[in-house]
Amino acid sequence: MIGSLLGEVPALPLHSAGKYVAGAYVVLFALVLIYVAIMAIRLSRIERDLGELLALADHPGAGEHQDAREHQDAGERPPSAHEQGAPKPESTLA
Repeated sequence: MIGSLLGEVPALPLHSAGKYVAGAYVVLFALVLIYVAIMAIRLSRIERDLGELLALADHPGAGEHQDAREHQDAGERPPSAHEQGAPKPESTLA
């Protein structure tokens, strides 16, 4: 039944529209490719930041000592925790 129905249905005429359909597929493929590239770049940036955070979690004082050394090399004093924008400890007294 279905075979006979498909045999009787004429094919779509794509004489002049074929190049536009092919162009639409190329544009769609390019957009998907650009999207995947952007997501790959963002993923690599997130993985790099996560690696830095994990390294800081393993060695909690390493980042502070490195910042202090950079400022000493430049002849400056290292910024205090207040200047760095560290949150103030909240009081537990209520």
